[in-house]
Amino acid sequence: MTEAAPTQPTSAKSSADTAVKSCGSCTECCRIVAVPELYKNAGTPCPQCNVGSGCTIYAERPQSCRDFDCGWLSADYMGPELRTDRCHVVLLLPDRDTILACCDAEVPEAWRAPAVIGMLHLLARNFADRIVLVKVANRMWRVLEDAILPITS
Repeated sequence: MTEAAPTQPTSAKSSADTAVKSCGSCTECCRIVAVPELYKNAGTPCPQCNVGSGCTIYAERPQSCRDFDCGWLSADYMGPELRTDRCHVVLLLPDRDTILACCDAEVPEAWRAPAVIGMLHLLARNFADRIVLVKVANRMWRVLEDAILPITS
């Protein structure tokens, strides 16, 4: 018998799970997310990133990097399988009305993995006042609680 997917985000993680939640060796945001101040496009490696260890200019990093808030780090209800370097999707809140899943263009179907799409449907259900979007390179989809709608082709 399979276990049913949760119907809402919960904080049912043990204290050990939440205590170790950190970037660790993940530096995917440095590649997947654009950094306008450095003229770095989304999907290209940041020249200031040491892959696996982090930013070489952390103390002087650009404002967009300072403002970046990793959705996985911020959401205690997201398990280790949704860490960006494992699922190849960066979750972020570009504004108060949008949840954006930026998928690694080198793994363009990663957002369709059961754990990722399940979480996106869950977010659409539980944050009905927000738009849940997926972006892969120049293509976008809107994720609803029970559907996926292409926005671009």
